[in-house]
Amino acid sequence: MKSENRGRSIPKDIEKMTFEEAYAELKAATERLESSEIDLETTLKEYERACALAKHCISLLDEAEERIRVLTERDGIIETSQFEMEGD
Repeated sequence: MKSENRGRSIPKDIEKMTFEEAYAELKAATERLESSEIDLETTLKEYERACALAKHCISLLDEAEERIRVLTERDGIIETSQFEMEGD
């Protein structure tokens, strides 16, 4: 069976989306999938797109996490330091 999207990166239109845009579309796709009022082929295409949207959202969140800085005050001076997750 041929899989057109296997091994491909995130579609260009999704790559251009902000987190908020991708999340809103992912939420809408999830609602459509849960409605079960669509045929199998449409369901599969919708699921593929939802997976790409989720992957993009996760990627954007990972990037944001890397940029987070924790403000700390030492001797009256505000410094920034890399945010570290518990267990890292």
